[in-house]
Amino acid sequence: MATIKQLYALAANMGLVHGEDDAFHQIVHTVTGKEHVSELTAKERETVFEELQQRNRHEQVAGMMTEAQQRYAWRLVYRLKELDTSENPAPANERLAGAVQKILGITASPKDPLRWVNFQNGSKLIEMLKRYVKHAEQKAVKQDDGIFTGISE
Repeated sequence: MATIKQLYALAANMGLVHGEDDAFHQIVHTVTGKEHVSELTAKERETVFEELQQRNRHEQVAGMMTEAQQRYAWRLVYRLKELDTSENPAPANERLAGAVQKILGITASPKDPLRWVNFQNGSKLIEMLKRYVKHAEQKAVKQDDGIFTGISE
């Protein structure tokens, strides 16, 4: 079983520990829903440790998303938000974190949703976001065509 000391050591080695609201604590919150490492059960500590190890291996194996990929992903998410017709659309950062989770199966924090996405997965994410945008645009056009304007010719 992983100890709190081991969690902090691994996170520090990965450059994730910088204070109370750092990437390490975001991971802890995302994985367990808890704010403080001291609140974790032994099972939760083990889950967080495994998540950190997986991310560490992932980061070492592949180069991360380029800045251009990240900007494009954000543009697509903002376009999706713009096309959303619901009364309370989700914020863009939550939307992108959800897309990373759904499309790539990577646990993502709304504070930094692209932190663990490598170049290859970034390409996959962008392609799926493009599909989502295309679908949302088609849906918007259909809704516009179906609206009765009341104007007679």
